Amino acid sequence: MARNYTQAEHLSAEIFRRESSGETNRQIAESYHLSLEQLKGLIKRQNRKGRLIEQGYILRRKGRPLRKDADELTALRNECIELRMRTEVLRNFLSEAGRR
Repeated sequence: MARNYTQAEHLSAEIFRRESSGETNRQIAESYHLSLEQLKGLIKRQNRKGRLIEQGYILRRKGRPLRKDADELTALRNECIELRMRTEVLRNFLSEAGRR
C-alpha cells in the first residue's frame, strides 16, 4: 500500500491563520485530509524554524551540501550561533551543578 503524502509546508501560513482565528487542530487537519499527528508535527517544525530565525540562524536548503559553500559568511554566522547556544547550555549546567 502506497503512502499518502501531502506537502504541508506550503499550507503552513494558512494553517497558522486558521489556528489564530479559533479553529481547532482537528478541524484544520480534517479540511486538508491530514492526520492530527501530521498537523501537530508541521506546527512543531514551523515553530522550531521560527525560533531559530529569531536567534539569527540562517536556514539552508536540505539535502546533500554543495561542494563549496555558496555563502561563507552564512556558514560562519551559523557556526557562531551554534557555539553561543552550546556555551549557554554549558553555563547553565555549571550553574546548576554549583560550580559557578
